[in-house]
Amino acid sequence: MTRKSDLKQIRLKRLKIANFKAIDAVELHFPQPRMKGDPDIHVMGSRNGLGKTSIFEACALLFLGMYGSGTFQLARYRMDLTELFVRSGSEEARIEGDFSVSGEDREVRICWSRLDELQITSTIKINPMIAGREERPDESWVEQFLMLLAGYTMEPIVMQPCLYFHSYRKVQEGKPELGMMVESEMPRQMRGRRPGRWRGPYEEGKSVSTFKIQMLHAMMGTAGLFESLDKEKADKTREQLNRLIEKYAGGTIEKLRSSHDNTFDFLITPRLSGKTGPGDPFSFDGLSSGQKEIISTLFLIWHHTLDQSGIILIDEPELHLNTEWHRDFVRQIFELAPGNQYILATHSEDVFGSVDEDRRLFLE
Repeated sequence: MTRKSDLKQIRLKRLKIANFKAIDAVELHFPQPRMKGDPDIHVMGSRNGLGKTSIFEACALLFLGMYGSGTFQLARYRMDLTELFVRSGSEEARIEGDFSVSGEDREVRICWSRLDELQITSTIKINPMIAGREERPDESWVEQFLMLLAGYTMEPIVMQPCLYFHSYRKVQEGKPELGMMVESEMPRQMRGRRPGRWRGPYEEGKSVSTFKIQMLHAMMGTAGLFESLDKEKADKTREQLNRLIEKYAGGTIEKLRSSHDNTFDFLITPRLSGKTGPGDPFSFDGLSSGQKEIISTLFLIWHHTLDQSGIILIDEPELHLNTEWHRDFVRQIFELAPGNQYILATHSEDVFGSVDEDRRLFLE
């Protein structure tokens, strides 16, 4: 087990992009907070069509470099990814990222050529993220990541210690099965794949959000029924989960409801309401899209950066949220996980104005 003292602080200092998607060239700098303990939160704003999402996708590609260097031949993959990511008329796309890892300068360089070749050069090595991995990321694993980036799932991309919440994310309706508890995260995100083609999340089979799998882990771990689950950690996870559900949905998850097809539903018990007592339990899927979005986003940030702080990209944090929650979102993520670096892209004036001027990036 990796000790907390062995973990490293990572943050992005500079991002440079050339010929990626519709972007000709852009360079962004992310200065450190002036005072220790200040929020490391940057908010990017612009009108539509100027490339905020493309910038985030380029930044997410740098996450691959934290798993090692290598050259990958993309022609064997199941989709022409080069046409998606290399700017029309260009021979190659280049992405550069300068990072600080526990105060030391590190870099990741990516070159994506028209010859369907992806070259990754990296001087970053973070534990425990690449513990047990080879210096070169596995080819099939890279393919899975690129398909996630191309939008073949509504799941956020989780590559600890980095997370990318894209603008088409959604907590999908559907009940998890017990066997999903033992599936690894990245393959589970792509479990809709079948040989010879890639499919969308609603074509055949079932698709269940990783957020719900974490909920199931917490419930089963608290009950102490699985030897592989740490009960103390599960108790802490369930406590945090219910704190968010209480704040945004007015209740807590206390029980599971099983179905004949070996699936489980999460039941929310409403809080006590004066003399009337608690209302009838209802399904988590019965919450509004805004409630599910803010609960799942805040929970996944807390869960995946509890032991290792990281870089969190959130495209349109205001997605499905009312104006009151726009104003509160930035404060919530910082209170929940203050050690992370956050980079947000938004159309909301409330979100854009919730950070100091030197933390704002306005694209023109």
